[in-house]
Amino acid sequence: MNVRAVRKADLERAGEVLFEAMGRDARVGLVTCPWSSPREAQDLVAHYLAEEPDGAACLEQNGRLMGVGFARRRGEIVVLGPIAAAEPGKGIGSAILSELISTADGWGSASIRLHLDARNPSVLALFAGKGFSVVDSAARVERPIAAPPRLDAARGLEITPFRPQDIGELMVLDARLTGLERPGDISQVVRLVARRRGSIAGYLGAAGGLLGPALALDVADLGALVARALVDCKETAVARMSMAAPTLPLALLALGFRMVGLGLVMSRGVMPPARPPQLYCMFPEVL
Repeated sequence: MNVRAVRKADLERAGEVLFEAMGRDARVGLVTCPWSSPREAQDLVAHYLAEEPDGAACLEQNGRLMGVGFARRRGEIVVLGPIAAAEPGKGIGSAILSELISTADGWGSASIRLHLDARNPSVLALFAGKGFSVVDSAARVERPIAAPPRLDAARGLEITPFRPQDIGELMVLDARLTGLERPGDISQVVRLVARRRGSIAGYLGAAGGLLGPALALDVADLGALVARALVDCKETAVARMSMAAPTLPLALLALGFRMVGLGLVMSRGVMPPARPPQLYCMFPEVL
């Protein structure tokens, strides 16, 4: 087995491996496949390869690409995923994971984070064996198409569309609560910003019915952001909800969401600085 960097010539095969692996896990109820075709998975590979070429690794066996995985820098934190193997149980995922950890260590990262499904004990054991520990659980929640919730006054909270001039203040809040430095991610996906007495108290990103990343200083403010986002949502709303704030599940249940799955957020190295009320990114990584 040969672990090497992903090249442009690998895009089609890497997309196939990613799509087939996600589909295999989806058929046994471990994940929900985020792509409808191998081409969509290939587009993700191309995006990650262009964004962080040194963080795209694959495993080749007898001249055929059999696994692929990705690492991306967000300041001093590296986020991993997805990692996929054409044949499970053959050590392919473990070899790619070791390569990505070595890459992250070479970058001088303070910690490495990832998300995995809580119903996959073999994968959990793999990451635990590489020094990762669970720092949060994340429930997948869904809300079917329905009438939007009533928007109540939220204790002086003002919710407005994101403006480019918000990015500096958003980055300060985001880094303080998550430890991540991700201005590019935030500027692309954030749709709503919450302010109280002129200061940013939270934000929410969305792409169609996928909600997140989103965070706020308290659960009520995050609930208000989600309620506002549902006004414009014309499809099933899906989110990956942190379970660190005990009352957040109640807030989202009150808005019509139901829990359909449970995942784990794992970290190797420095622990997250805080675990605020938040929705993790849905695509399919922790951001």
